[in-house]
Amino acid sequence: MREEEVWNRALDHGYAGPRGEGDLALAAVLLLDGMAQNGGLLHAVQGLGPQQLAEAIAGYRWFGLDLLADGSRSVAAEAARIGPNGSLALLEELEDRADRVYWPGPPADEAPDQAFRARLAASPEAFVGTG
Repeated sequence: MREEEVWNRALDHGYAGPRGEGDLALAAVLLLDGMAQNGGLLHAVQGLGPQQLAEAIAGYRWFGLDLLADGSRSVAAEAARIGPNGSLALLEELEDRADRVYWPGPPADEAPDQAFRARLAASPEAFVGTG
């Protein structure tokens, strides 16, 4: 199975077939990443449910992206402390920090993609149909 098929299967939120550990991690990471790409990291951590967020953070760790895992967890905790009715100024400051955490520079923009390819090559058995 080609990497594009694994990637596309992870993006298919309605997929009901078997998934390996890598498939689950990739799907969780891509859910958070897609939301972050659309509205920023703060938007993503606020928009995911607690289980989805925990799975995404675990997925980042599974792919060795600990800085993104830690940053996502930290932003979520800070957003929870501020609360939905918190100060707009505090939320704007957090949003700016969150975006710097998630996009520290051009190489980070491709981090999930590069980490996926490396892990697929190293552990193909973690992805259904590749081992």
